[in-house]
Amino acid sequence: MSQQVVIEREKKPFIKRRWVKLLMVLAGVLVFLSLIGAGTGYWYITKSLPVLEGEKQMEGLTNEVTVVRDARGVAKITADNLEDLFYIQGYVTAQDRLFQMDMTRRLAGGRLSEVVGSAALDSDRFYRTYGMHRYTNDMIELFDEETKQVVDAFSAGVTAYIIEAFKEGNEPLEFKILGYEPEPWTAEDSAIVVKYMGYTLTGNHRNELENYQLVQALGEDAQYLFPEYHIADHFPTIYEQIDIEDLPFDSESLQSLISFAPSEFNGSNNWAIGGEFTESGFPIVANDPHLGLAIPSVWYQTHLELEGDFHSVGVTVPGVPGVVLGHNENLAWGVTSMSVDQEDLFLEQAHPEEPHLYLYDGEWEEAEVIEEVIEIDGEDPYTETVEVTRNGPVMTSLFSEENAEVSFHADSDAPYQAISLRWTGREAGEELNGVLKLSRSTDVYEFMEGLDGFVTPALSWVFADRKGNIAYRGQARLPDRQNSVGLLPVPGWDPDYQWNGFIETEELPQIINPENGYVMTANNKPVDDEYQYEIGRSFYPYRAERIEGMIADRIKSGEAFTADQSKEMQVDFLNTQARALVPLLMDEVEKSEGELSELEKEALALLGDWDFVESTDSAGTLLWHQWYNLFSERMFEDIVSFPYSSALVIHNTIVEASEDPEGRMFGFLDEQWQRDFTEFSRETFVEAAGMAEALQGSDPDSWAWGEWHQMTIRHPLSSVQPLNYLFDLGSWEVGGSGATPGAHSYDEETGRVNHGGGWRFVADLAFDEPAQDIVMPGQSGQVMSPHYDDQIEAWVDGELLPMRYDMGPEDGVNVKTFVPVREE
Repeated sequence: MSQQVVIEREKKPFIKRRWVKLLMVLAGVLVFLSLIGAGTGYWYITKSLPVLEGEKQMEGLTNEVTVVRDARGVAKITADNLEDLFYIQGYVTAQDRLFQMDMTRRLAGGRLSEVVGSAALDSDRFYRTYGMHRYTNDMIELFDEETKQVVDAFSAGVTAYIIEAFKEGNEPLEFKILGYEPEPWTAEDSAIVVKYMGYTLTGNHRNELENYQLVQALGEDAQYLFPEYHIADHFPTIYEQIDIEDLPFDSESLQSLISFAPSEFNGSNNWAIGGEFTESGFPIVANDPHLGLAIPSVWYQTHLELEGDFHSVGVTVPGVPGVVLGHNENLAWGVTSMSVDQEDLFLEQAHPEEPHLYLYDGEWEEAEVIEEVIEIDGEDPYTETVEVTRNGPVMTSLFSEENAEVSFHADSDAPYQAISLRWTGREAGEELNGVLKLSRSTDVYEFMEGLDGFVTPALSWVFADRKGNIAYRGQARLPDRQNSVGLLPVPGWDPDYQWNGFIETEELPQIINPENGYVMTANNKPVDDEYQYEIGRSFYPYRAERIEGMIADRIKSGEAFTADQSKEMQVDFLNTQARALVPLLMDEVEKSEGELSELEKEALALLGDWDFVESTDSAGTLLWHQWYNLFSERMFEDIVSFPYSSALVIHNTIVEASEDPEGRMFGFLDEQWQRDFTEFSRETFVEAAGMAEALQGSDPDSWAWGEWHQMTIRHPLSSVQPLNYLFDLGSWEVGGSGATPGAHSYDEETGRVNHGGGWRFVADLAFDEPAQDIVMPGQSGQVMSPHYDDQIEAWVDGELLPMRYDMGPEDGVNVKTFVPVREE
């Protein structure tokens, strides 16, 4: 038998095999190229970030200006003359927020299509028709000499940054993506930012159009749906008809106008507690304005010191010079939306044959005709023909697919053919004249004088001084209505429905040192029912009810207020709306509890044990919001084609149905609209429990509000993927809702939190410790800045951070000196 010879090859280690070596080399090359690419990308993005150290020579300066930034990137700007101070404020603000500023002026002026194309055409048509841009010059004409210097210097500073950044290729990333260079900043731009803020806090035409559609469906009986504010006597104040036949406009058309109305969730909280109730003996002022949560914040932290003149710190709106909210060495102040009615819709009778003629008092008047040319990136311009009657621009021209040379009207046989809109914000105001007056005020009396002449936004100002005074002023240009409460459109041809001028300043809601020792506003009604003017019906009571309860309980207990206690109140999550309505609805469901499944019984019991605090781990909160949203959506589904959203109408309907002896909902309407309240409550509860089960499983004890109610902060460009991965932030579980002092309103379809107190502020006027504030998500709008999102975690945790009032160069994280250009 022969012996088999086996020849064995020497086995090389795995790592030394040729193909492995080749793969490793290729992988190394890819990693190297990836690192190079990432490094290049990082450099490309971050090269736009401002240089915060050293000295910089600047054209346009007369003397040295020092900019000291704290750990949050907030710049304290110190100068020895007015123009230098605001020149550098404009420059510094643009470093952090230029893209936001440009988008605001473009949106408000109807000029987005110039840079983003026809996708923005509907928006531009609306804003060109609404017409804020046509009224900025009237504001500028009211500038006093000092305000003109301030606004011109601020504009020059913004423009200096634009020229410098684009010349050096260091413009913010958004401009690189969209491929355009913004125009110089002007006084008109600052004015339109003021007007736009007024618009975002107006939006009453939404309510009038929704009410109009209810009238179309229900007739005159619809008036019984609109309760007075005091449907419940515990809703606090701040201190103590048309022809409905043959209505020509369909719901789909009207909804197209409503789609551009500002969010109904815009609101705020503020209060001032008198020194007799505080631990320090000085007043405490707190404020948290609620607006859309986005990147960057609506608010920009700013800190200005004009040597020998004034020193104030707080926030402004990017594009508006000065400190709008905050404190100086003598006072602190904050605002909420006054929630009053500054808009009215007017029905218009158009001439049946001649264009641009509208009836008034038996005569035909010619409307002003304006050709608004809208430039569109990559396409031919679009011309919007705008008619402006004595009552305002005709908004129903937006219903037409093609904007004709003659005005678009409904059927000439209808009782009216168009709807125009009047807004007090089109009146010239002195808001920018007042900014310096507020910063220079030494007491509440001077501060109140500084508010005179403010037209828009309509705001509830709360303020206090170190002398111990606390005060409230509701400031706006408010119409003096005749024969109308502002709930529905009125005949524009009838002189009896014209505004009788405006409410005089001295008759606006205001009070100094109220007897109860505090002032509080949270979009609740400013005055009691004896007030002589009709100023609105869209007030919101629930946050105010909770805040007033917390303040009154603490005063009654004798425990002194502190700044920390105010900070806790700002993120309180008790829902007084649920506390009022849940027992009424549960009573109805319990009448037929035998028809419920075991899960539904568990869910009902869980809701019965709920303490109405909307914490992130609360199961009852999740169930309640599914139920309330469904209930309010279904209430009117057989009547109108949209979800009717008036909180007071919903509240009043539930209360009246619970008291109806026949158990009817809408017992005051014709029988065809009436519903069995018990059956409707049970059906919506069962469906809501099913929705909660679908979201979070079949064990009600495991349901959690925060698992669904989460916050993601989005950037304007993030709708274009994959830019969302670069710009967006989130997500975070948060408690509360629009009905709680810690107001976190949300999208009812997704649960995404999209509104809240983007700036929170508390000041104890003893100033033994710095006042505190926070801006969410951060100070900078530049995506790779360390201050893009560095305040968000503290905000989610309900924290505030010190406002370093007396910060000098030795205290700053970054110090930069701006000096005039030196002659060679």
